[in-house]
Amino acid sequence: MRARVILGEVWRDVVSGTTRAGLLAVVFVVLVGSVALVDVRSVAGVVQGGVGFRAAGATVQMLQAPGLVDGWRCDALSDLGSVSYAGAVRQAEPVRILNLPSARVTVIEATPGVVGMLSVMGRAWTDEAIPDGVWLSEDLATMLGAAPGTVLETSTGEAVVQGVYAWPDDGRSRDLGYAILTPVPAAGVFDQCWLEVWPVDAEAASLAYTSLTRPPEGGQVTTGQLNTRLGASYDAAGLLRGRLTAQAPLAGLVIGLGLGYVAVRTRRLEIASALHARVPRAGLLLQYVLEVAAWAGAGMVILAAGLLWGARWDNPDRSWATWLIGLRIVVAGGAATIFGALAALATTREKHLFRYAKER
Repeated sequence: MRARVILGEVWRDVVSGTTRAGLLAVVFVVLVGSVALVDVRSVAGVVQGGVGFRAAGATVQMLQAPGLVDGWRCDALSDLGSVSYAGAVRQAEPVRILNLPSARVTVIEATPGVVGMLSVMGRAWTDEAIPDGVWLSEDLATMLGAAPGTVLETSTGEAVVQGVYAWPDDGRSRDLGYAILTPVPAAGVFDQCWLEVWPVDAEAASLAYTSLTRPPEGGQVTTGQLNTRLGASYDAAGLLRGRLTAQAPLAGLVIGLGLGYVAVRTRRLEIASALHARVPRAGLLLQYVLEVAAWAGAGMVILAAGLLWGARWDNPDRSWATWLIGLRIVVAGGAATIFGALAALATTREKHLFRYAKER
């Protein structure tokens, strides 16, 4: 059979509805798409969990050694690949805000690395045009009606608000919950060294000890998480490997095989009749593979577009990685339809023509 003849036959079968292309495409989209979407949302859930773990401050390790932390050494730890942010903290003298004269407000001095952590641990609003201002916790800013750019009158003089950071009561240390955070150079000694390590790495967290100015005496140094409510670690890689839908590509493969087999097997009388009329099996093979590829390909295009939305909806990771995980299932299902069609053709015999006619 010539290629033009085969393509013409494929076109007529698809347009006339003989192949049931529309129905099969819908079934493919529903079955394979459901499996792929569930897996994609499972992956997105793991990513959301990791973002929530970081936002709660659970990735921040604190080394507390009053008067023993070298600010420069602590900040320099952020240059290590496993440490996202590093910064030193010390408590300064409380101040009074003149429009709240009866209240003394905690003042925390922190090196630039700690300010960088604020963007990870929840929301943060800042005015880049104010390079040397102070930061207020959201609760304090709400109490004062302050925002970035606001000038505060304090007992030590004027202070311009550079930023506001969220510090919810979600289990994290409340030191910064109702405070003024003052960025200072990483010079001198501090009371604490904070490391934000992601992915969580206990060995990397121990590097905070290198920021000490001298060996500590007994009981001078303590370590711990900023927030222990969510556990000591978040094994995102392990959760991805152990998710219930990890074998979803296999499910897509089985669905595709079944659909491809059924799509061709239901036309066994037509195939046997063609073989009886001396139509070459190779020509039939190409014809039916192309017909299956037509509806399977259409379903794959629809699913690729739909999964792009499913992978990005409410997913903090806007990269293509999650979408590609779902696309593996679609590709597996689409490729399997061809093998299912080949299996159906291989098991259809001309000698069974009369039996097929009786079963019709």
